[in-house]
Amino acid sequence: MTAVLLIGALGLAACGKKNSGETAAQESLSYRSSWGAAEPQAKIIKTLFDDFAKETGAKVDLKFVGRTGNENLNAEMASGQGPDLFDTTTGDIETLTAQNLISPLGDVEAAQVPGEGKTVKDVLPEPVRRASSGKNGLAYLPHTIISTAVWYNAAEHPGLNPQTWEEFIAFLDESKKAGRTPIGQDGTIAFYNVFWFYSLLVGANGAGSLAELAKDPANWDKPQVLDAAEKVEQLAKGGYLQRDFMATKFPAAQNAWAQGTYDLNINGTWLASEVQPQLTPGFKVASFQVPAGGKKSIEVGTLGWAVNAKGKNVATAKKFLAFALQKKYMEQFSTVALNIPSRGDVPAPAHMADVQKAVLEAKETHLSYDYAGADKTWWGDMFLPLSDKLISGKIDAATFIREGKKRTADHLANG
Repeated sequence: MTAVLLIGALGLAACGKKNSGETAAQESLSYRSSWGAAEPQAKIIKTLFDDFAKETGAKVDLKFVGRTGNENLNAEMASGQGPDLFDTTTGDIETLTAQNLISPLGDVEAAQVPGEGKTVKDVLPEPVRRASSGKNGLAYLPHTIISTAVWYNAAEHPGLNPQTWEEFIAFLDESKKAGRTPIGQDGTIAFYNVFWFYSLLVGANGAGSLAELAKDPANWDKPQVLDAAEKVEQLAKGGYLQRDFMATKFPAAQNAWAQGTYDLNINGTWLASEVQPQLTPGFKVASFQVPAGGKKSIEVGTLGWAVNAKGKNVATAKKFLAFALQKKYMEQFSTVALNIPSRGDVPAPAHMADVQKAVLEAKETHLSYDYAGADKTWWGDMFLPLSDKLISGKIDAATFIREGKKRTADHLANG
């Protein structure tokens, strides 16, 4: 068992006896998790809290409430209620920071990971820290990396890794010629359909190149926007996606991909765990990045634990975060949860080794969806429906640009 955190690592008092002989107050810690109790992540977290309680003597209150159990969490925390620790993601940082709901973790970055002789900052790769930080620095402690990639069966297509758009299209043409369906797409999920345009535009031009489309209609006139749209138009007109894919109800396409019906599926790093029961025997899940060229920016998002700034036990919550980052726990996020761990020195599951390598070696990175969804009305009411029209072939690239520019102007004019 790893030794108890060194006294003073986070400026916290030790449990036990004070010099006066009085008994120190028992530390307490509450955490309300958005994971369901039966999920692999919940089992890892329960082990973490059990070990933390055993080693520190802290009294812990752990509740698994699932995806809908924390719907009122922000309001609760704003009123001085809520748990000491809660789950959050890259996309929540701006809102949580603006509402002063999260405690910055600069002191946690400097804390020692128990028994390892390294600080939290030492073991978290820079792209991971950046994806978990806001204007006040590290906003939460990440345990999982998420990203987007094009997924395929390496048993059928060993070493598939097109480096240019032309090489990618050549593979799609070869697939069609052989009588296969190149791409399976769950077309009723608009934020899956937009993966293509988003990956092409931001991959080639870097962070901010999608988000800026919501801020100024003139940005739609940039040549790189048309270039990305023309590539998506090429996919739509080339017949590379399954017939009537816009009517395919999730998760039919990804399940069919897992059964070998389609060669490729563009999706997040959660795909393999979702389709695990459907995978045909011998299916070897692997991935490559959309060959966007240019800056070759890689998407890096994270999941992790944040500290309620108004929580009753902020110091103990921060002590837990450094404790949780121990290698033996982060390894379980790989081996049990089948995710990419936040620590760069912990290997991802074999099927996500390609994504982990891309993240750790990236010279340029961007947040999930380039954080373009921050303007929810523009994103949900205007952009995603327009993206659906492009990928489905209902409009061409030029019309996509023209309509996007006009609708953005109208949106901004209407406040």
